[in-house]
Order: sequence, then C-alpha cells, then structure tokens
Amino acid sequence: MSETLPKCWICGDAATTGEHKTKRSDLRSVFGIPTQSNPLYLHDAERRNRRVGSLDAKVLKSPGRICPHCNNARTQPHDRAWEKLSVALRTRTPVIAPGSVVRTNRIFRYDTAREMLKVHLYFVKLFGCHIAGNGIPLDITGFADAIMNEKAHSCVYLKFGCGRMFAGMPMTGMSDMWLTPAPPGGTSTFATWFYDVETVGINVMFAVAGERRQGLVGAWHPRHGTTKLTMADCRENDDEPEEGKTAGPD
Repeated sequence: MSETLPKCWICGDAATTGEHKTKRSDLRSVFGIPTQSNPLYLHDAERRNRRVGSLDAKVLKSPGRICPHCNNARTQPHDRAWEKLSVALRTRTPVIAPGSVVRTNRIFRYDTAREMLKVHLYFVKLFGCHIAGNGIPLDITGFADAIMNEKAHSCVYLKFGCGRMFAGMPMTGMSDMWLTPAPPGGTSTFATWFYDVETVGINVMFAVAGERRQGLVGAWHPRHGTTKLTMADCRENDDEPEEGKTAGPD
C-alpha cells in the first residue's frame, strides 16, 4: 500500500518539499557551504551542538510541508525579494542601528511597494510552515489565501532591526514562537517570533484587530504605504506571554 502524502497547506496538492526555517541563501551567506568534515552546529531547545553537514539537511527545514509548485514557481519571487533585502540590510553602510532609517526605494528602485509586498509574503510563507508543522492554534487559511492571491495578510506585521545575540555573538536562525493562550476550540489572537541573520533581526508578529502590543509599535505592514523602515532593537521584546510558548525551534 502506497503512503498517503500530506497536503500542501497553501494549495492542497501533494506536499513533497520542505521550506528552510532559515533561508538557504542566508545560511550560505553566513556559514558558507558546510560539509561532513567541516559542519556547522545547530543549537535549539531540544539539543545543542547538533552537527549539520549540508544546507539541505532535514533538520534545517520546517516540518510544515508544501508542494513543489508552491515552494518554487509560486513563492520564488518572494524568496528573491527577501534575499535582496537581507543582503542590503546586512551590508549597509553605515551599519543598521536602533532608530536608523532604511529607505527601501534605494534597494528596490522599481515598483518598491510590490517588492516589499513580496518580502511580507516570504514571511507569511515561513509563518504558515511554522503553524502547519507544529500544530499551532492560529487560523492558517488567511496565510494560504494571502499567498494564493498575492495580497498582504491583514494580521501579519514585521519589525526590522538589530539582531539578537547569544553569548555575545550574533544569532542566525528562527526562534520559537510565543503566543497568547487560545480558548478551547479557538485560535490565538497574538503571536510573535524572531528571524535573525547576523546583525539583522525581524520580529514577525500576528495580531488580530484590537490587539494593543508594545511590539507592534513601529512595526511595518504593506498597507502603511511607506518605503521607509525604522530600525528597532530586536534584542528587546516585551510581548512574550508567560504562557503559551509552543514548539518550532530553529
């Protein structure tokens, strides 16, 4: 009897591919190309110093599966937009600092708003994989709809800034997610997690209408219509709920 393949959470087709928790190009930029003889080491909540000898290792990918079309043709423009912004932020002169302003129309000189929407959708995809792979109590249909229709998710916000540190060194990876406890049979109304690449950090947040969180102050959303990003200090986070921490370490 053949094994039944999981369904892609975006489109519903057979899901045979996994999305990197931290974008492959970001990992390659920071660590180069690891090998079995020259591995990189992964630290997460479950285990420290896990040897990783390839950027295609399963442990670097989300358990939330998607189909080849969604992972490539459908979302590749989103991946490329984030790759360009990631490089620009990490190589910026002067280096980013809390309060500094980055003008994205100098990075995306043509159709800036459209390119930044693609950046937003890259994190919507990553967020959705996080939800699907870890059984997180958030409504995933809005994430799928945003990607399928190339539109912003109304509840997903990004706060760009300086990356977090670990033992005095810059971090690269995807954090756990913290979310408010969901009512029985319901979904959470606020969730927050971090994506770090060396000196750059992005606080990714889900917040339904009416949520008033300190972390949302200064956060960016495509509907704001601005091409300027004010850098925050992502090392400071006041919105981690005392309860409700869920799975999904980097």
